[in-house]
Amino acid sequence: MDQEPTFIVAGAMRCGTTSLNAYLREHPQIAMSQPKEVHFFDVHYAKGFDWYRSHFPGAHRAKAIGEATPEYLYAPEAIPRIAATVPEVKILLMLRDPVDRAYSHYWHNRSRGHEQLAFEAALDEEPHRLAKGPEARSTFSYVDKGRYREQIERVFDHFPAEQVLIQTFEELVESPELVFGRTCRFLGVADDFRPPSLGRSINAYVEFRSTRIRHVARHLPPPLRRLVGKLNEKPAAAYPPMRPETRLRLDAAFGAANDGLTDLIGRDSPAWE
Repeated sequence: MDQEPTFIVAGAMRCGTTSLNAYLREHPQIAMSQPKEVHFFDVHYAKGFDWYRSHFPGAHRAKAIGEATPEYLYAPEAIPRIAATVPEVKILLMLRDPVDRAYSHYWHNRSRGHEQLAFEAALDEEPHRLAKGPEARSTFSYVDKGRYREQIERVFDHFPAEQVLIQTFEELVESPELVFGRTCRFLGVADDFRPPSLGRSINAYVEFRSTRIRHVARHLPPPLRRLVGKLNEKPAAAYPPMRPETRLRLDAAFGAANDGLTDLIGRDSPAWE
């Protein structure tokens, strides 16, 4: 019988959630959803809880059951819905220097054909785009998704601190074993297992030969979609560095938005705060 999740990796986008999901998926005591991002609590809630439960194959054999949809932290309706539906679930959050997160988000959009503007122009246009509706709000929220304090306050309004684990992208890159072991202990599974892929970057920046082929491939069966996706990728150098004046602009914006974040999350200040 399909079962409900015992934990959810709820965000944030471009903060290492895909890598963490991949590592957890290799743990023999954990069952992860198919696909990785179910989007039940933000997009498909009207389909009902039985539809959601059907996305956890093999869950009855697992000690911990989870899914990873980074949009849950940002979508205002998602956390209240999670609390109302699975109140005992554990929430995993990954944060990142919000300036770097915004820039990574931008280049992620560029590589997929969603963004044509220069980064600075996209920042100027963001307030107008956010007003266009949920889809635009999700896609172009370069700055808004990095306003962590208000998002995490929403989490703690609905879940006690002992059900929430907050870690950072920087920790995952520098000390993947530490982050994975801490995560396993939080989930109540063996913390001496080391995934074969541990430390490998999953969902890193890539470029595509054709965004049109990428969009068409979405409608193919999964094995063929993965094959076409690999063939469509092309070698890519890291994206260009951010302009110093743009970084200063974003530092100022996030300084006010995330003031007090350290006290809120109850741990040492992230290196970027």
